[in-house]
Amino acid sequence: MFQSTAGPQAHFVLEALAYLVGARIYWRTARTAVLPQTPERMLLLGTTIFFAFAGSKLLHVAEHFDYLAAQQQASLWWAGKSVLGGFIGGTLGAELGKKAIGWRPATGDAWVAALAVGLCIGRLGCQLSSTWDQTYGIATDLPWAWDYGDGIGRHPTAGYEIVLVALAFFALRRSPLGRHTGASFAAFMLLYCLIRLLVDFLKPPFGAPAIDTLPTDLYFGLTAIQWAALAGMAWFANLLRIRLHPQEGH
Repeated sequence: MFQSTAGPQAHFVLEALAYLVGARIYWRTARTAVLPQTPERMLLLGTTIFFAFAGSKLLHVAEHFDYLAAQQQASLWWAGKSVLGGFIGGTLGAELGKKAIGWRPATGDAWVAALAVGLCIGRLGCQLSSTWDQTYGIATDLPWAWDYGDGIGRHPTAGYEIVLVALAFFALRRSPLGRHTGASFAAFMLLYCLIRLLVDFLKPPFGAPAIDTLPTDLYFGLTAIQWAALAGMAWFANLLRIRLHPQEGH
């Protein structure tokens, strides 16, 4: 059984590195992308970042709403975040920003490599952390079970994400979708939503939670993140259809 040995400091370092490397990859890729001029691009980036931040916080709150409402501690409401909420919120912000500046071409492809690499680095920090990170899996007897510090072998769910995201990214790189502007981004987000829907079945509340962690709410049998993943799958599947057949989207 493998075991987490890194503390919050290592998680913070890897998360910061994920942002820095992701931003570097994005700006490098964006040099060859069809994007608005600098003032409009800054507005578009601003709306993307703002809605990504809001989406990450709102989905975190929805995931643990009952507990957060009962505790009445503002710090708990702000402490957590959801990667999926950030991705969906950021995409919504980008679409709203594009409407505001009157920009029609797709802009998401420049983000694909940045999101994939940044996500894998960030999830490495999650995997090396203990249960306080809230990304731990439920108990399992599998040979690759991971001890997050509570002495129980659990599914290494962040590790699963790393492997699946990497496979999705390299599969898309080899696919013909790159010939259609915006299709790679829509397909990547569709696949990530599917990954989260499935992997989150291996996390609490679908098994006993660790002691002293936030309880996760269920809404009609699924978590808030899983419902968001389903909504995201529908949205990005439709967006992919439009990117592959742009004449049908007008």
